[in-house]
Amino acid sequence: MIQVFRGLENLPERFKGSVIALGVFDGFHLAHRKIIETAITEAKKMGVTSLLVTFDPHPRKVLNQSDGFVLPILTSLPEKIRLLSQTELDAVLFVQTDIEFLKMSPEEFILTVLMEHLQVSKVIVGYDYRFGKDRAGNAAILQEKSKFSGFDVEIVSMFSIEGEHVRSSAIRKLLLDGKVEAAWKLLGRPYSLTGKVIKGFGRGHALGFPTANILPNDSQKLIPAFGVYFSRVHVKNSVSYGMSNLGTRKTFDAQEFSIEVNLFDPPTVDLYGEEIEVELLKKLRDEIKFESADELKKQMINDKMLCMKIKNEMEDKLNGIDERYQARVS
Repeated sequence: MIQVFRGLENLPERFKGSVIALGVFDGFHLAHRKIIETAITEAKKMGVTSLLVTFDPHPRKVLNQSDGFVLPILTSLPEKIRLLSQTELDAVLFVQTDIEFLKMSPEEFILTVLMEHLQVSKVIVGYDYRFGKDRAGNAAILQEKSKFSGFDVEIVSMFSIEGEHVRSSAIRKLLLDGKVEAAWKLLGRPYSLTGKVIKGFGRGHALGFPTANILPNDSQKLIPAFGVYFSRVHVKNSVSYGMSNLGTRKTFDAQEFSIEVNLFDPPTVDLYGEEIEVELLKKLRDEIKFESADELKKQMINDKMLCMKIKNEMEDKLNGIDERYQARVS
C-alpha cells in the first residue's frame, strides 16, 4: 500500500535519498505513467525507495487566483491517491503550494527542496517540466545543474499515441469538446466523474427513466461538454452501464448544472447518499430542449437503444478495462 505524506517537513527520514518522479501529474495519463514507471525501475536498480513528489494545489491555480482564473483539474486529490496506489511506488509526497513557494528561483528549489529536504538520489521528469519563479527552470536546466549537486536527472521524452502527443492540456481540450473516446486513449482509462447520489425532482422516474442525481465531490473537476453520454458506472462494488446527462435539463427550463445517470441494470439497494463513479465512454448527442416531455421520452428510448448498440460494438474494449486503470506503457 502506497504511503501518503503532506508537507516537506513531514517526510520520514527513510524516504530521503529516494529516486523521485517530479511533476504536477494532473490527469495521471499515459505519459505520467511512463515517468512513474521509470522512477520505480531506477529505484529498484539503485536499491532505494521510489517517491512521487507533486504539488497541491495545482501551481497554476495559485498563480492565477488574483484574476479569478479557475483551472479545471482532471484528477482530484482522492483520485490521484487511488490511481497512484495501483502502481508500485513506495510513497507520494504532496508539497503545499503557495505564493511564497512559487517565488523560489530554480536554484533555490534545487538547493532547498531537492537537496536539503529530499536529499534525492535521482530525479525523473518529463521533457516539458518547468519549475521555479516564472517557470524559469526547465528539464534541461535541472539536468545541467544536477551535475554539480550530487544527484542524477533522467528526462523522459515526449510520449505519443497514434501521432497524438499525450499532454494534460490536450486531454482538457478533448474533454471540453466532448471527445471522451479520444481522451480515454491518452489517459489509458475512461475519464470519470465521482460524487454522491442526491435527491432530484423525480422527472426521470415519471418518464420511465429513473436517474441517479450526482453532486460532484470536487467542484473544480473538469466537466466535459454538455450532452448525453454512454456511461459505465461503479457503485457499491458493482458495475452497471447507463446513459448520463451533463447539463441544465433544458426541456424543463432548469438553470443549474446537473449530472443525471439512468442505470440500465441498477443495484437493488437504495443509492441515496452513496458515492458513485461515472465513466464517460462515448458522447451520444448534445443537450437538446424538447417541445414536450413526451418528445424527450421518445429521444431517451432511442438513446438507450444506441447505448446498447455501442456496448456491443465496444465489447472487446470494455473487457480491456475490467482490470481497472491497469494500462501499461511499453
